[in-house]
Amino acid sequence: MKKTLILTRHLTTTWNRRKRIQGQTDIELDEGGKQEAKALAKKLQHLGIGCIISSDLKRASQTAEIIAETLRVPVILDKRLRECALGTIEGLTREEAGEQYGDKILGLWENQYDSYDFGKYGGENKTQVFRRHLELLKEISSITAEKIILLVGHGRGLNTLLAALGYPPTLERSEYRVIEY
Repeated sequence: MKKTLILTRHLTTTWNRRKRIQGQTDIELDEGGKQEAKALAKKLQHLGIGCIISSDLKRASQTAEIIAETLRVPVILDKRLRECALGTIEGLTREEAGEQYGDKILGLWENQYDSYDFGKYGGENKTQVFRRHLELLKEISSITAEKIILLVGHGRGLNTLLAALGYPPTLERSEYRVIEY
């Protein structure tokens, strides 16, 4: 059965503002991010969302909970929606990562959905991230009977999924994308 999926990224954390690489490091939303989530919830009110499935990382789950409070819908946490694990570069800025690992690592940010591999830093690659997200989509009907579902995830993970499904991989913070699956 076809589902309407609405994809959105978590909102702003202190690490986003400081340009620190988050990956799977579990960072909370900052006060600005919480306000952004409230504003996004108002934008989503008219879409008929019946359920939210969110990454279990705090920044995503807090975004989901704030939206759910406005929409009055349940939230299901699922670790398959986590961001790409980035290993030892998590916590660094891009500049610090370049200094520590060489300029080649900076190229991993130029294409955040097509080809990346953080394996040599103890992280994941594109195939692993895509498989986790796709596995969730294949099981979504057994997770919820709702027809319109909001997925709250992370930039690299959701853009990888969008690209693989043939959608433009340009999901930015505070935006949402509607797809049929």
